[in-house]
Amino acid sequence: MLQVQSLLGLPVLLDSGRRAGRVKDVWFDEYWSLSGVVLDQRTWNRKTFKGILWRDIAACGEDALVIPSRNAVADMDRSLLMRGFLGGTVRLKDMPVYTVNGQELGRITDVYFKPSEGTPLVGCELTDGFLSDVLEGRRRLLLPDGPGQLTLGEDAILVPASYERVLTKDHTLNAESDR
Repeated sequence: MLQVQSLLGLPVLLDSGRRAGRVKDVWFDEYWSLSGVVLDQRTWNRKTFKGILWRDIAACGEDALVIPSRNAVADMDRSLLMRGFLGGTVRLKDMPVYTVNGQELGRITDVYFKPSEGTPLVGCELTDGFLSDVLEGRRRLLLPDGPGQLTLGEDAILVPASYERVLTKDHTLNAESDR
């Protein structure tokens, strides 16, 4: 599983070794699949951004993303950023997650996906706040039925009530280990 937080800030390299930019954000489509990455480069037009479609990324390693050519980097319309991790119309980071019964499970700090399987969202990391992270660790909410069971609203994500039982504590993750 890859974590979105681990992609942020990574260099994007051409297969020639030349740098094309750094990962500033990622965006998801309406089916919760990773669509692409936003680069840190500015465009002269505020209605566009420099981005790379996920399918155009040749390799995703721990330390860099590799693309086959400069042609993979394109000016893209901002309307594509419907579901971004850090920005966009709906921002996933810090969005609260509730069960359909009204119980808050936490706020999103990271999301997980499997790039080898069409990049669907497979889980998220939740926090109850700094103190809770230090004392108890963050919790992982793996999506047993995939992202199809989630309802993404403007202000919150709703999950089935049964998802409260699939939360797992991750004691290896705490505020000190975040990058």
